[in-house]
Amino acid sequence: MSHRARQRDRGCRRAHGDGGAASTELVLIMPVLIAFFSLVVVAGRLTDAKGDVVSAASDAARAASLQPSLGAAQAAAQDIATDSVADEGIECIGGVQVAIDPDPAFERGATLHATVTCDVQTGDLALLNLPGVVTVTEHAWEPIDAYRSQ
Repeated sequence: MSHRARQRDRGCRRAHGDGGAASTELVLIMPVLIAFFSLVVVAGRLTDAKGDVVSAASDAARAASLQPSLGAAQAAAQDIATDSVADEGIECIGGVQVAIDPDPAFERGATLHATVTCDVQTGDLALLNLPGVVTVTEHAWEPIDAYRSQ
């Protein structure tokens, strides 16, 4: 056999020997890629929910600081936080929980602390078997309006 015939024969063997390697690599890497992209989706959903709850806490604290009484402040904060989260498209399992805590008392010039909690569903994401709910809690502080009516 001539030198050229041997080189041609080696080239044919190499080409035929690699058949299916790309398919095997693809089969092995696809689960890793799917898991990575799924985790990116989960991180995106939780980051979006956290931002929405931060906004709702700020809105709730501001609305509560403008009210004449602690009872009215709690009601206003709950309504505003619920509307704020709903407008952003985040669904809170069991609704939005809002807690108002004036420091030291509900009077002009004091500071109002609002805590907003939202349980976000994660079990509905495709191809993932994650725990069903992640709790997102955020805080906001607002001075009680010194010029509000009593």
